[in-house]
Amino acid sequence: MSSTGAKITGMAAESYDRWMPAWLSLVRTHAQLWDQVEAQMRDDHGLTMARYDVLANLANAGGRLGLSDLAASILLSQSGLSKLLDRMELSGLVHRDPDPRDARAAFATLTPRGRSMARRARQGHHDFLQHVFGDALDDRDLADLARVMSRISACTLTPRAPMNKHADSRSPLPHNGAPNHPKPGR
Repeated sequence: MSSTGAKITGMAAESYDRWMPAWLSLVRTHAQLWDQVEAQMRDDHGLTMARYDVLANLANAGGRLGLSDLAASILLSQSGLSKLLDRMELSGLVHRDPDPRDARAAFATLTPRGRSMARRARQGHHDFLQHVFGDALDDRDLADLARVMSRISACTLTPRAPMNKHADSRSPLPHNGAPNHPKPGR
């Protein structure tokens, strides 16, 4: 490798050293916390986080949402939501109603059982989050975390720059830069 190539690679490594520990901490903490959140919801209420997410969004909307609005709020595709709602209908948690104004559209509506499950699960979920998250952070920590997450979120909304084909491909992360666990809530 030329001295220029070595210098560029070395500079990139120094740059990575600045932020990589924070990135790894974020990824690992997220994975650990999400595993605990999933386990709590499943153990205490028999729900996946995806099901809870649907129930909570419907409850927050007064018990009924259009399917496209619901899919957008829980970050599922229309087909992913449709499959989830099929299972939730069989469990008696929701039902779908056609939109009388648009034959192509439908609504998801909480059943009384779904409304009751959402209320019970929400209280247990919030109590658990208070214990593992809220009690661990003071007001300043929460404000700092919200500020930092907002900055990162703003960066994720901008188009990605093309990757340098000649950059050092060795990374302490899996090939896609993400932890090896399922996406949250799905």
